Amino acid sequence: MIYIDELILLNFIIDYILIDFTSNVLKININIKRKIFSCLFGEISILYLFFNINNFYLVLFKLFIGIIMIIIAFGFNDIKSFIKNIIYFYSFSFLLGGTLYYFKVENLLKYEYFLLFIPVIMNSYKKLTYNLKNILSTKYKVTVYLNNGNILYLNGHMDTGNSLIDPITNKKVIIINKNINENYFFVPYRTIDNESLMKCFKPKKVYIDGIGERNDILVGIVNKKFIGFNCLLNSCLLEEK
Repeated sequence: MIYIDELILLNFIIDYILIDFTSNVLKININIKRKIFSCLFGEISILYLFFNINNFYLVLFKLFIGIIMIIIAFGFNDIKSFIKNIIYFYSFSFLLGGTLYYFKVENLLKYEYFLLFIPVIMNSYKKLTYNLKNILSTKYKVTVYLNNGNILYLNGHMDTGNSLIDPITNKKVIIINKNINENYFFVPYRTIDNESLMKCFKPKKVYIDGIGERNDILVGIVNKKFIGFNCLLNSCLLEEK
């Protein structure tokens, strides 16, 4: 038998995990009061148990509750950020819900015993959040505007090992692995056991999501295969201009 107080507690904990997970991944700082208030509002979703609602209206009802929860937790700054918050929140919600359904937790354990596993779930979730934050924090969308009018759309990886700066122009060098029809010059660089020259060109401008438009960048060309990205960013870009 499932008691309503246990269901309320379980629903609150899951909502808190989802809100906290979303805020951590999106790097949005919100205080604990907003999280708690948002989750308390989310308890309204349990009301469907007391009414005979068809699936269509149930989905709309839960979607409405989720949107209000997001507004309470994260506020409303602009439509783009709002939609992004919704997408991430529901992505994690569907992931968690699908996992519980796949393992059929509600059938394997009574809810009172499931609550005993909350510390394990929270610890695992925090580790997953930390690892996911580290992965996402090094990935950037990069748009390179070439002098010939073409545009390169790249997936950038922030490499702490790349701090190459052209000693003549004092511009930071980002690295790609494709040849471009541009006017090249050579920039000296040093590795642990070697010194060489890198073929580089100056783009019209570069835009990096999360960093902004930069005009202090050179693009270097290497004959090397990258895995998971096609642009190696410069760690100096994280410094103030």
